[in-house]
Amino acid sequence: MIKKSLYILSILASYFSFAQVNLYSEVNTKEARVNNPFVFTVVLEIFGEDLIQETPIKLPDFSKFDYAVSSEQSTFIDPVKKIRINQIVCQISLDPKEAGNLRVGSALVKVNGKIYKTEPIDINVKEADKKPLASNTTSAAKNMYVNMQVSDRDVYKNEPIIGVIKAYSKNIAGFRHLEPARFEPAKNFAIRSIANFDESIEESDNDFSSQVVAMFVIVPKVAGIMEIPHAEVPFRNHKSELISNKVKINVKKLPDGAPMHYKNAVGKYDFKVDFVDKGKENFEINKAFNISVKVSGTGNLSPSILPKILPSSEYEFFEPKIINNSIPTSEGIEGEVQAQYVIIPKKRGDIRILTEDFSYFDPKEEKYVEVGQKFLMLNAVTPQDIANSKSTLQKVNEYTNNVLDKVDSQVINTQKLKINEHKSVNWSGILGNMIIVFLGGSIFIYFFRKYREKKRLQVAKAKIRKQPIINIEETEALLRKKTDFDTNSYLSYMGRMLEQDNQSRFFEGFESLKSDADQYCLNHYSSDFAGYLRSKAGSSLYEKYNTMLTMISIEKYSPFSSKEKLQDIFREIEGVYKQL
Repeated sequence: MIKKSLYILSILASYFSFAQVNLYSEVNTKEARVNNPFVFTVVLEIFGEDLIQETPIKLPDFSKFDYAVSSEQSTFIDPVKKIRINQIVCQISLDPKEAGNLRVGSALVKVNGKIYKTEPIDINVKEADKKPLASNTTSAAKNMYVNMQVSDRDVYKNEPIIGVIKAYSKNIAGFRHLEPARFEPAKNFAIRSIANFDESIEESDNDFSSQVVAMFVIVPKVAGIMEIPHAEVPFRNHKSELISNKVKINVKKLPDGAPMHYKNAVGKYDFKVDFVDKGKENFEINKAFNISVKVSGTGNLSPSILPKILPSSEYEFFEPKIINNSIPTSEGIEGEVQAQYVIIPKKRGDIRILTEDFSYFDPKEEKYVEVGQKFLMLNAVTPQDIANSKSTLQKVNEYTNNVLDKVDSQVINTQKLKINEHKSVNWSGILGNMIIVFLGGSIFIYFFRKYREKKRLQVAKAKIRKQPIINIEETEALLRKKTDFDTNSYLSYMGRMLEQDNQSRFFEGFESLKSDADQYCLNHYSSDFAGYLRSKAGSSLYEKYNTMLTMISIEKYSPFSSKEKLQDIFREIEGVYKQL
């Protein structure tokens, strides 16, 4: 007998757990005023397919109120109990006709032969406000309410949905007094406002007009039956506000089998890695350059879904600069996000810069899409490699440019201004003149260098004749000693550029100093300046030199370079190159 009773109780418990009816009501305030509407909401939830609603929801007597009714019906599946839920939400705007203690009666409904009803609600109604802040705003607030609807009630976790806030009013002039809608902070949702939407006014039932006053992209962060919080629509120059209804949605868990490096990206995306300076050809050791890791598309787009650069002994990188060019739209969050990295090669030869795997979940196809890794290949070279690869014409051209940059010529500046003043430019004439000037300058520089070298040798030989010469090695050493490297001219130019706060010219001056010092050391000591330091000054100064090059590379590409930092670097440069 006991076993039979337990069996019957378990059947009844199973029945009530999978087939039940919830009917409840609520108001947004229990303190109201005459001519100041409040919202009365009735919610009916029917769990299971065996229950049949036999009558519509019968609303209570509203004879003591002016009222307007709107309703919405939806169906979704409970992910835990795996049963269907049919939900009906009735929202009624009630405007009290008189002051006093008024009662909002019970709402009734009949399901499977049983009548369900809500509890009555008592409202304390006060007289109309005697001192409104703005009479036109008070009249506009009368007989107005707002309603929230969503594009989908059955979504995946992190899948964006669109929330629409619509205002209803008997007087279309009331729409002008509404300020932008807002949500209270919600930890389980990411909410972003959509800027552009249709604001046209539509006619509806019961002499009410409606207008969309706000649209939002709403991204649920957790799974389960979630309730989107109500939105608030304030009145301009008034302390009161309209409160929308709350909306329940079913947030489904993402399917099993997510890739290992999946970062909660939901939508449809493209992923690529590229150089920021696409025209760059030479990648020098210890010299920085920029690359970008970019994800574009539509969904829950944010910097958190970006894959990272993988560490390697072949290169060094720093925390990236994040650029977020995404906007909320009626399709979700669209655009692109990217991370710009500063990369410094650490070895000579081929280098492969590799990213993490990237994947996303496509809610339309209901499957994961694995994009995989992306990589960039580059060939890192030394300064000596770059110098050896240049032709004689390129070396002459670079020397000419360096000389012109260091000469503060008023004639050159005047010519540049005159050229900029012309709106139409004769490019063929300019190109011909540039060729003539270049050839003439090259010939002049060639013969001038020959003449200067000849004079230098003559002076050196004249001095050598006065001294006893033992062998050829001593003669060559003496000649090398007479052609010292002029470090002070470079440092003077860099110091002047630093005083003028011209950072680009400062770094160009250092590149000229570095290139010419390497070439001088190759001609006199058969190694570049770094090799000269290691053999002549020891390993400590050699390490200091490499650290200084890294600092210069970082500061050159840094978007927030300070003059004080450059002065410290300049002192480091002086200390190192004074050894030459």
